[in-house]
Amino acid sequence: MNSKKTFGMIALSVTLGTGCSRAPAEPEPTSTSAPAAPAVAPLQWTVPSSWTTMDVPRSGPQKAGYRIPQVGNDKEEATLEVFFFGTGAEGSPDKHFQSWFKQFDGDVEKTAKREKFSAGALEVEMIEISGTYKIPLGPPVGPKKKAPMQMVKENFRLLGAVVKTPDRGNWFFKLAGPSDTVEAARGAWKTVLESAK
Repeated sequence: MNSKKTFGMIALSVTLGTGCSRAPAEPEPTSTSAPAAPAVAPLQWTVPSSWTTMDVPRSGPQKAGYRIPQVGNDKEEATLEVFFFGTGAEGSPDKHFQSWFKQFDGDVEKTAKREKFSAGALEVEMIEISGTYKIPLGPPVGPKKKAPMQMVKENFRLLGAVVKTPDRGNWFFKLAGPSDTVEAARGAWKTVLESAK
């Protein structure tokens, strides 16, 4: 009888022990997995209270977005988008300035205004473009890597800037919209850039 009790207790302890076992650990990543990118402290800046914060994707290069109220006879608001592409070659100012030039009809690079200034210890490089703005509708396709359709906006202006940091990469600020609205926001835009830290 004692042997039956002993056997029952052993069976119960084995059953309880297996019921409480931990799930198998996640498999180790294979050696072909890319290493995680080092964390970069985000840039900080201040915007006017009249600008409305936009929802942006949780992942991807866009880190912030703002809507700027239209002025005068403009039919739509302007937007400010802030991008960070990492600390490598993807954060090249020339690469992103070129992509902004291509969003306008004609060779706007020749007529683009350029300016450089300091925001505390940071260097800021700005460009300004105006003319006919082309907003791609859909992903780029074909050998020319262009969207199949575009929305064309006459009398638009783009103020673009890169805030260069010594250890946090380059941060890109793109303010685009109807010319008068962007022109009215110019002073506030420069204050935003000067507030970067």
